[in-house]
Amino acid sequence: MKGYQRIADMTYAYNADIGLSYSSPARGVWNIVHIGTLVPESHQIFVCPTSCLRGVVLTTAEMGAMDQMSTITVGEDNILEGDMEEALYNGVVKILSRLEKRPRMVMVFTSCIHHFLAVNYQRVYKILRREYPDIDFIDCYMDPIMRRTSPPDPTLRRQITRVLRPLEKEANSVNIIGNEFRTEENSDLYMHLVNNGIQVRDITRCRTYDEYLQMGASAANITFHKAAAKAGKDLEVRLGQTWLPVRTTYDYDVLDADMKRVCEAVGIDAPSEEMVRKEREMTDAMAADVCALLHGMPLSVDYTAVDEPLYFTLWLKRHGFTVESCFIENFTEDKAVFEALQNELPDLKIYSSLNWNMRTVERGHDGIITAIGQKAAYFNDTNHFVDVVESGDMYGYRGIRRMLALIQEAYLEEKDMRRLVQVKGWGCHCG
Repeated sequence: MKGYQRIADMTYAYNADIGLSYSSPARGVWNIVHIGTLVPESHQIFVCPTSCLRGVVLTTAEMGAMDQMSTITVGEDNILEGDMEEALYNGVVKILSRLEKRPRMVMVFTSCIHHFLAVNYQRVYKILRREYPDIDFIDCYMDPIMRRTSPPDPTLRRQITRVLRPLEKEANSVNIIGNEFRTEENSDLYMHLVNNGIQVRDITRCRTYDEYLQMGASAANITFHKAAAKAGKDLEVRLGQTWLPVRTTYDYDVLDADMKRVCEAVGIDAPSEEMVRKEREMTDAMAADVCALLHGMPLSVDYTAVDEPLYFTLWLKRHGFTVESCFIENFTEDKAVFEALQNELPDLKIYSSLNWNMRTVERGHDGIITAIGQKAAYFNDTNHFVDVVESGDMYGYRGIRRMLALIQEAYLEEKDMRRLVQVKGWGCHCG
């Protein structure tokens, strides 16, 4: 397979966002439809031209969640007649009149055309809120033209928390904000919190809208991913909830520092030095065992599988694994990590899965390779792969050991790559 650069020949300023891009059949990464359906008793309304609606409708249908979504088509007549605001209002009213069950929250997704025409959609929402006081109307956006300044994904993770209202704070409760997957036994932080009497609220656990609104009573919000930063910061400003960002990383020192910081914020003891030492030893021992099992089989790392693909690659290299390639669109991790890889793994192949020329690249790999992530599996054309996106539910030493177990499983057992990567929304429980 060609189309790569050696990391030794690259600069830290690398950014593959060069305009025209290629979208591979690897479809496991969540989009705004999946995220929106996490809110219980909610309904999504997409207001877009027909071509834009096609994707969101197919996603919702594939999830089996068509009862949670409606559409309003924007046509040339709306543009020529200048009635975009009226069409938005009348469409929402008509949809609400036809729903079998009245939603508690309505997410209205406007599109690029509304920005181009400077539509005053906030005026429409103001009227709707007055006429339907029992429904929370949230302005949401499906506008890929804003992907550099206000990408739809992190913006939506913030918008769905805008309904949370100030409540009397509960000192022994925290929220996990911005996660798509339920965090439990594969997370050191979650297990330590619940084992020390801290209630952890999470949208993935909420079954009713009232239960979701109760997240406004938590004293702090924990975010694991950069895409959740907007939500964490906004809630800190609006509701006075302490924002505790942690990194889903393989850097042991960062994991320990984040754990101590969260424990201090919620008033519990952090794990003892002895406990941390044992966790590190267990993790390193398991890494050695899995590395020995693979016996030099090359690995390929995918940025859609882990938050810090460069550091993960470096961690694997330092634990004896053979890492051949990394799929990544830009370098956002510490420059020191990039420079360490240049020194320790200079022949590491860096691919951009979005580059337009990946459409014609000859997929495949000489010999057997184990991929970590769907895009790495697709472009290497391998059935030996870890099928996960956005770190799944993994965090901390438990999370690292879980990833090692998945790598071992991927080496020993083949998967049906072509079938699995085409399922839109990995692990989606919404439908």
